Amino acid sequence: MKILLDTQAFIWLINQDEKLGQSTRTRLYDSSNELKLSYFSVFELTIKASIGKLDYDSSVIDDLPKMGIDLLLPNPKTLEDYKIFNPSNKDPFDNALITLALKEGYSFVTSDIKILNTKVKGLNLLNAKE
Repeated sequence: MKILLDTQAFIWLINQDEKLGQSTRTRLYDSSNELKLSYFSVFELTIKASIGKLDYDSSVIDDLPKMGIDLLLPNPKTLEDYKIFNPSNKDPFDNALITLALKEGYSFVTSDIKILNTKVKGLNLLNAKE
């Protein structure tokens, strides 16, 4: 399975937070699955750290390969396809990640209720709390 991690799911994973559900944990630790973290999530982590909303050590990015996670960089076509998928969720990072999941064919692991309530053909959402 090809899996794209939402920013919060990534934070829970690296902090071994109990909020990350057992089913999700099993998927993420299964080496046959392909795990990706988007550049958009890294950007979001950096912004939140810079304004004091998050304690974030950017060196974790260097450890991604050891964790079996690849950094997914957006390509111009993906950026061209960006749009708001759910009128009640205009968060640019959420919509960028949804775009990536759709265009790259990834199952998207998130705990964000606004994302989980987004109904788009071809979008496979996995609740990180399960």
